[in-house]
Amino acid sequence: MYSWLYDRLNSVHDRLDSVHGTFVIIFVKMIVRGKTALLAMAGVTVAIFTSVFLAVQMLHVTTSDETKQLQLVHVVIRHGARTPVSTYPNDPYINATLFPIGWGQLTNEGKLSLFNIGKFLRERYGSFLGTYYSPDKFYTQSTDTDRTKASMQLVNAGLWPPESVQKWGPIDWQPIPVQSEPLDQDMLLLVRQPCAQYHIERDRIMKSEEVQKLFQEYEPLFREITEITGQNVSDFDDIQDVFSTIQAEESFNLILPEWTKSYYPDKMLRPTILSYVLNAYNDKMNRLKRGTILFFPFILGVLLKKIITDWTDKTNGTLSPTDRQAFLYGGHDSTISNLMRTLKVWDPQLPVYGITVLLELYKDLTTDAYGVEIYLRNNTEVPPYKMTIPGCDSFCPLEKLLELTKNVIPENWEEECKTDDATYAVPDLGRP
Repeated sequence: MYSWLYDRLNSVHDRLDSVHGTFVIIFVKMIVRGKTALLAMAGVTVAIFTSVFLAVQMLHVTTSDETKQLQLVHVVIRHGARTPVSTYPNDPYINATLFPIGWGQLTNEGKLSLFNIGKFLRERYGSFLGTYYSPDKFYTQSTDTDRTKASMQLVNAGLWPPESVQKWGPIDWQPIPVQSEPLDQDMLLLVRQPCAQYHIERDRIMKSEEVQKLFQEYEPLFREITEITGQNVSDFDDIQDVFSTIQAEESFNLILPEWTKSYYPDKMLRPTILSYVLNAYNDKMNRLKRGTILFFPFILGVLLKKIITDWTDKTNGTLSPTDRQAFLYGGHDSTISNLMRTLKVWDPQLPVYGITVLLELYKDLTTDAYGVEIYLRNNTEVPPYKMTIPGCDSFCPLEKLLELTKNVIPENWEEECKTDDATYAVPDLGRP
């Protein structure tokens, strides 16, 4: 029943060399296989390897500083812990006001976590960014929702505490602008504009034999959750929707309904993860080339195209403003999973609140070549995990990265989205 996810986890485990990766994979295996003995193994793993891992990590940083020079940073973050955005008909909290925070807003725990992410970024990049904030060297953009805009304000509060001449009043804070586009015009962090080819290809994949087998496997769960919640649950996105509501209520310290003890998180975990990874279910989908659309490239590659353009402009001396050193982007779970999936470094997992991707452009001081390092931070207890793009080293030369990603970068998004079927209607995109 769980062979697909278990096989994927085994392949992931073979690639991971950090205590964080080891612990996460062991923990997920524990959930999937239901063997509590592995919990003790996870603890032993952490205890044995933590000191060695941290020592190696410190050595890596020292060596990198001597041979490479940081040129440009992109940070992409999911918003922090929040109250539910929506709910289901039989939810006991359906009429709650969630006073004083309200629906879909950051919790106090989420606010503090985001502020601490900003402090982490200050510690990591302080010597690179310098002490004083300048709009020319640092840019922030989020999606047009309260929780993402507030999240970026909190991150910036931790990253840019005012110093000296930037101190202005009684609080240790300074305003940092957060840009955004209306949701129906967002072409970077959500891509809310309709794309017919995206949905046509999605429909084709959903009708494939292997995906239909997954639907058959989980049809009983869909039916049970439908009966319990009073909400139509017919696919993995619907399961994720209910899962996210329960998770948000839990993070707000609400007492969960009794029925959740039999379903959340265990029975709902894998289908929720599948809602994120189904579109990259196997290598065949990722390899579809030549006359066939690589799965959703024009959707998933938009943000990556912007980042790669920034890297190229920086190396050519054409990036504007010329002093730009860092971009901070605030989005959603799908923003993170789509970006990482496009780079083919996304392993089966839940994009937790505050999950952070660090994309760093370096100049090799020995060869004058430019290259990229990518890190994933989904746990505050250990350093960010260094990702390796398939076909490249962990320090990936920029020219090699351009070659590896050319099939997922749209040349003309509008044209690639068009269909000859004048009767095709794009489904409603729903809420973020």
